[in-house]
Amino acid sequence: MIKPNNKIVVIVGPTASGKSDLAKHLIKKFNGEAISADSRQIYRHMDIGTGKDKTFTQHMIDIREPFEDYSVAEYQKEVYQLIDEIINHEKVPFIVGGTGLYINAVIYGYQFPKTNLKLRTKIEKLGTNELYNRLKKYDPISAEKNKDNHRRLVRAMESYLYNRRPLSKYRKKKPDLEYLMLGIDIPRKELYERIDKRVDARIKEGMIEEVKKLLETGISHNRLQRFGLEYRYISEFLQKANSQKPMTNSSTIKFEMIQKLKYKIHAFARRQFTWFRKNREIIWIKSESDAVKPIRKFLQNRSF
Repeated sequence: MIKPNNKIVVIVGPTASGKSDLAKHLIKKFNGEAISADSRQIYRHMDIGTGKDKTFTQHMIDIREPFEDYSVAEYQKEVYQLIDEIINHEKVPFIVGGTGLYINAVIYGYQFPKTNLKLRTKIEKLGTNELYNRLKKYDPISAEKNKDNHRRLVRAMESYLYNRRPLSKYRKKKPDLEYLMLGIDIPRKELYERIDKRVDARIKEGMIEEVKKLLETGISHNRLQRFGLEYRYISEFLQKANSQKPMTNSSTIKFEMIQKLKYKIHAFARRQFTWFRKNREIIWIKSESDAVKPIRKFLQNRSF
C-alpha cells in the first residue's frame, strides 16, 4: 500500500508551453521542490539553447559535462533518491519537463538492462538495415518497434548481446509512489508564435556564441548533433559559414538556418503533443488556476 506522503506532481507539455513558469508558482503555493525532466538541461555550459530557467531552484540541471554520456537509467535512479529526500523534508516533489521517456521511467518504474559502452561503440558502426535484420533473429519485438531508429536498435542489440536477454522482455516495476500528471494545453497557433519569439530571443541572447564556445572546448559537431535541434542546426550553420570564402553569404545562411530551426521545432512540439496525448492519465490544463484544484485534492491526505 502506498504511503499517503509518497505523492509527486508531474507537469508536462510541449516545448515553449510555459512549464517552468507554471512550476515556479505552484511550488511556492504547495511547498514543493522542482525536479527537471529535460534530457539536455542536465549538461553544463548549455544554458541558452536548452532554455534553463535559473530564477528558481531545480534539481537535475547542470549535473554533467557535455562530453559525458548519461542514460535514462541513471536519471531514474538519481530522481528516486531526490524524491525520497524531498518527501523526508516534508515537501512535494514536482517533476517538470518535456522529455517523456525520463518522466515515464520514473512514474512507471521502467527496468533497464546493464550497458557496455565498448560493445555499443562496435554495434553503432552497423547500418540501420543490417542492425534491424540481425536483431529480428534475437528480439523481433524490439526490431519491429524500432525499425527505423538506429539508436534504439543499437541499444536493443547491446542488451541482447551483453545481458543475453531481449530488451522487450524487461518489464515495468511500479515504484511506491502516487502521482498526479498535469499537461499544459495550448493552441497550436499560440505555441508556434511562442517558439518563433523564443528562437529570435535566444539568437539575440547569444545562442550561436554558446555553440561556438562548446566547439572551442573540443566538443565535436557530431556530438552537438545529439543535443537537439538548436545545437544541430547552429552547428551546421557554423560549418557552412566557415566554408564560405569569402563569407559573403553568411547572413543569408543564418536567416535560412533560423527559419528552418523554427519549423523543425514546430514539428518537434507536435510530436511531443502526440506522445503526451496518448497518456490518458494526464489532466490537461490551460492556466495556473486550472492546476490548483486537482493538486489540492491530490495532496489532501498527506500528514504534512
